[in-house]
Amino acid sequence: MAKKEKAPPLMSSAGIMRYFEEEKTQIKISPKAVLAFGLVVGFLTIILNAYYGLWPG
Repeated sequence: MAKKEKAPPLMSSAGIMRYFEEEKTQIKISPKAVLAFGLVVGFLTIILNAYYGLWPG
């Protein structure tokens, strides 16, 4: 009987490793900072619109 050859392992982990290596060079911003920035911009927009009489219409 012929011996079965083993298939090579999947290379799915190679893409994950490259992703984490590239992440080291990027700027990291915490989700809390993004949320706080959005809230500040939103409140500033409402305040300026109210100050200049554009809101409430």
